[in-house]
Amino acid sequence: MTSKSTPKKKRNVGSKPIAKAGRIQPAAANAARGAKNDHELSVQFFVTTFARWWKFVVPATLILVVALAAGVLYTFQPVFNAIASLRIQDSTPYVAFSDHRVDDRHDAKKYVHTQIELLRSRPILEQALSKPEIARIPEIAKRSDPVDWLATKALVILPKGDSELLEVSYAGPDPNDSAAVVNAVVDSYFSLHRDRSDQRINRVVELLEIEKTRREKQIAMLRSEIGELEKQLVTKDPNLIASTLGNAEVIVSDNPLRGIQESMAAAQVEAKVLEAQITALEEALQNEPEIPEVLLAKAVNELPEIATTLRQIGEKQSQLSQILTSSAQGENDPAYVRCEQDVKNLEVSLARLRENARPRIEAEMRAYAGLERQQNLAKLKTDLATKKLIVANMTANYQERLREASLSGDQTMDLRVKKDTLAREQFVYDLIAKRATELNTEKNAPNRVTPLHAATPPKIPVESIPWKLLALATMFGLITPMGLACLAEMSVRRVSNVEQLESQALIPVVGEIAKIPNRASSYTSGTQYELGIFEESIDSLRTGLILSHEHEDIQAIAVASAVSGEGKSSISSQLAVSLARSTGKPVLLIDGDMRSPDAHRIFNISNQVGLAEVLQGEKKLDEAINTEWSEHVHILPAGTLTKSPHNLLGSGEFKKVLDEARHWYRYIVIDTPPVLAASEALVMARDADASLVCCMRDVSRQSHTRTTYDRLLNVGARPIGAVLNGVPTRTYARRYGSYDYSG
Repeated sequence: MTSKSTPKKKRNVGSKPIAKAGRIQPAAANAARGAKNDHELSVQFFVTTFARWWKFVVPATLILVVALAAGVLYTFQPVFNAIASLRIQDSTPYVAFSDHRVDDRHDAKKYVHTQIELLRSRPILEQALSKPEIARIPEIAKRSDPVDWLATKALVILPKGDSELLEVSYAGPDPNDSAAVVNAVVDSYFSLHRDRSDQRINRVVELLEIEKTRREKQIAMLRSEIGELEKQLVTKDPNLIASTLGNAEVIVSDNPLRGIQESMAAAQVEAKVLEAQITALEEALQNEPEIPEVLLAKAVNELPEIATTLRQIGEKQSQLSQILTSSAQGENDPAYVRCEQDVKNLEVSLARLRENARPRIEAEMRAYAGLERQQNLAKLKTDLATKKLIVANMTANYQERLREASLSGDQTMDLRVKKDTLAREQFVYDLIAKRATELNTEKNAPNRVTPLHAATPPKIPVESIPWKLLALATMFGLITPMGLACLAEMSVRRVSNVEQLESQALIPVVGEIAKIPNRASSYTSGTQYELGIFEESIDSLRTGLILSHEHEDIQAIAVASAVSGEGKSSISSQLAVSLARSTGKPVLLIDGDMRSPDAHRIFNISNQVGLAEVLQGEKKLDEAINTEWSEHVHILPAGTLTKSPHNLLGSGEFKKVLDEARHWYRYIVIDTPPVLAASEALVMARDADASLVCCMRDVSRQSHTRTTYDRLLNVGARPIGAVLNGVPTRTYARRYGSYDYSG
């Protein structure tokens, strides 16, 4: 940083280069930054954190990623998914009779869903688990409730797209066991489904056979009565020929009551069919409806207290996994043992809650499930009552017509009535016999649900390599070290921007200083631009100090910092140069850091004689001041320290030095030692007219800066505010702009 380092005009101060020192920043920044700046600062925070912690982050990331990947691969157990396919037809197949079947195509989705729940139901799963080879499968045997585990977690039953296929699958570590479980469940489903369907059909057929037998007796009696009546009529009128009972021609004129008789017969058949259906449904209602286990378990788990317990168990199990992957002790880690015990306690509590809630929920669901049966039964009874009323009305009408016909004197009416009654009874009998035949025939019809292919032991596991787990482990390994580094940085709370100093550390900021290039000697166009921005930031600080305190008597300015490495030496050096350049008067720079001096290296001068010799009385002030570097920038080096700085400053000698220097210089800039490490800095700051607290962006801690500011206030110094050093050139240029001289 030299006075000739940038192509600006009118450089009146110095011709010798100044070695790299620090950074200074411009005048006070705006209190509010936009969202864009906040984003840039967050990116800068991560970049700075990585730059500071990369020696930890890089090896820790590599080690953690490798360890987690090895752990995943070591604990990975491939699973084999066995699949059986069922076909569910859109409509019910039949052997010979289709008119009695209800077309379920409009309700196909509901039917498919019903079959899925049946496959998951407790009776079917219990029958499958009753097989010893299924019950002893390790992952099933260790479950406290294997039926619930199969229904809710292990067994997967899904329709395959929009096709008629339904897939039943189970994934386990052994391919043979996986296939055995699927086939056992499917076999149990078909076995129970077929048995219950046969029971229902057999019961209806049994009721129809009873009615059929009763009507056979009634028909036989009618045949006998007709035979006797025909004999009597033939005796009275030989011209009448007795007819046979089968396909006999009618010996009388057309029966005017035939239409009523046929309607009565049809209505009676329908009433009998309804009675059979009602009887079968009433018998079914005597047994409690079966509730699918999966629905019962789902309803129980949705209770608030059970859902909360399940969530707590899930959180604890997640903690167990984290401890297992991060702890070197594994399952022996005390935290793992405590967490595992918590899981066991929660599981006991969960089992107790389920046990208490299950009867109530099951009773409610059974009541709800029986509601539909009750509604169907009520509808059938209503239909039956209506049908009986119709039959009664028809019978009354028929009897009235019959009475009228008898009164008319028709001699053959009795024979007609008997024959028509026989025909009606025969018609009803034939309908009942046909219905029984249909049921017996269709009982052997193909099922609507048929097995397409059984499950076979899969040869290839679901995953040969657990890519998803590896990806998660890798992501965790990549994020964790950097996350820890970021947490460490956040706990330290370093100064990253002006807003933090003003709003969090509660320190006024008088300026920001742009970052200086690493090597001022290697000039390029980019380096010259950065040097120009740096010098502009120094000039901005100087202008702000002069203008804001124009009417105040500020002559000696102490530049302090909390600890070393925060750029106070660079700021004090460049501030002295800027003050000399702006005023055209000599400015004195005092290197007050006698323990670790910097000014002689920055200005490339001797440090043999300096402030220490003046304070000890070995040299006069004018003899110790170096005026060789520049006409207007004079330097008082630190000198050679032979005794404690406290002893040198304790007698008020430094104030005498300042008072003497005030006669010769318009401005005096004091580079003090770090305040927190060397208390003599407080003496120098107190004797000065004002002081600046220097802090380095992304290096200085907020707490250190605030403590330094408070200590300066407590000793009677006059801290004007903080100077944020080390702002990137581009960031500074974006905020404040840049302005190059021409010519």
